[in-house]
Amino acid sequence: MCYERFTGSLLAKLQKPKSSDPGGIDRIAERGLRQCQRMFYRFNTEVPLRWVDVDSAGIINNAVYMSLMEQARYSYFAELGLLQGHEVPFVLAETTMQFVYPGRLDMPIQVAVATTKLGTTSFHMRYEVQSGAQVLCKATMALVYVDKQMKATALPNDFRETLSQFEQLAGD
Repeated sequence: MCYERFTGSLLAKLQKPKSSDPGGIDRIAERGLRQCQRMFYRFNTEVPLRWVDVDSAGIINNAVYMSLMEQARYSYFAELGLLQGHEVPFVLAETTMQFVYPGRLDMPIQVAVATTKLGTTSFHMRYEVQSGAQVLCKATMALVYVDKQMKATALPNDFRETLSQFEQLAGD
């Protein structure tokens, strides 16, 4: 799936319309934008940046994106009422990230979060770190529900039902 808007480099590849083909570039752009629709998220939260989150050039450090997504994940589950007394009953097992556009300290940061799949003991989530309409980073993560001994355990029914209903997951 494509999450990005057209960038200058892509627009440079598109040829200007000829007088005999008015709107040619608009038709190409319209088709491209239909193919590049951003993902739909039911949850989006603002996550403030700190001075320590950027390098000397004012660019957000790549490792910080994990922290921004972690904070958004906490807010997501807290908002859904699925965290009891600050206990987080799952651990991160796998992540894939794509850095789309460099973020800067002066940008307002929003993180969009969605649960996309519920397994027996694990679930998958997707994220977009955004500043306005600009996607800065996107990620997918697999998390595993664990017991007090940190052993994988089945997702509780209330956890599964709340996420299925909120995200409108079919068959979960």
